[in-house]
Amino acid sequence: MILWGRASSVNVQKVLWALDELDIDVEHKVVGGKYGGLDGPQFSALTPVRRVPVLQDGDLALWESHTILRHLARQTGRLATPMARVDMWMEFGSTTLQPPFVGIFWQRVRLRAGDQNPDVAAGHLAALSASLNIMNSSLADGRAYMAGADFSMADIALGSLFYRIAELEPDMVNALAHVAQWHNRIAARTGYQRHIAVSYDELKVN
Repeated sequence: MILWGRASSVNVQKVLWALDELDIDVEHKVVGGKYGGLDGPQFSALTPVRRVPVLQDGDLALWESHTILRHLARQTGRLATPMARVDMWMEFGSTTLQPPFVGIFWQRVRLRAGDQNPDVAAGHLAALSASLNIMNSSLADGRAYMAGADFSMADIALGSLFYRIAELEPDMVNALAHVAQWHNRIAARTGYQRHIAVSYDELKVN
């Protein structure tokens, strides 16, 4: 397998974490962001959208991070039980949690102070808070992980955002007991520590 993408991308981090959990060795080709390479012929032949990550598995080239997670789960028969609940929470990540996270990350990290908009940031924060409250209410039934008793791709899809969420909005996370406990649980995993809890200084504006 070959994984294309820069390790500072949360979507690439999702795949790196999943590969780590599954103990799958992969060749990692660093492209995207300051590293370039997305317009090169080798990469652009793999995906029409020219975004990372892309996973080459033999003759198959897969793009979109959650598609890659599902493929790895199907190939190994792991981290996807029960599948319907795992899939549901992965979709929640795509549609509900990640958009406001990306918005606030840009406002706080990717934009210079003069380009930041407090009103836009406030809107993203409200949507992020609503998303975390949904997770907190769902975890209130006592289950250990998002989709049930077992760690799954759902925890990777959502949890890959939480190192940065907890750094940017620690009070928001800590105020939600079930989310905070779940985050502490996943943050203890080797794959989280190796691929998620890492510096994102290269993404900060000078």
